[in-house]
Amino acid sequence: MKKIYLFITLVLFCFSLNINANEKNDFKEVHVSVNGLVCDFCAQSIEKLFKKEKAVQDIDVDLKMGMVTIHIKSDAIMDDVKITELITQSGYSVEGIHRVQ
Repeated sequence: MKKIYLFITLVLFCFSLNINANEKNDFKEVHVSVNGLVCDFCAQSIEKLFKKEKAVQDIDVDLKMGMVTIHIKSDAIMDDVKITELITQSGYSVEGIHRVQ
């Protein structure tokens, strides 16, 4: 099962490299679908890790929806690769990333 999660993360990582090379990052809110969020400890670990990042203004974790909403500071950039890396470091896998303008 871990191999499947690792493979999916790797595919998303490669896909995001291609997208980020071709687009300007003007987005300030990012919605991330995360697999494995089930408890308050899950939410706290992700919040703690993301709040250490200088680019992050705020973060909301919705356990019911399995959704992490990242609010990026207006003068900062955080690409999909970094988001995927942080979620993976927390022990979860990214199912999708959607940026809101």
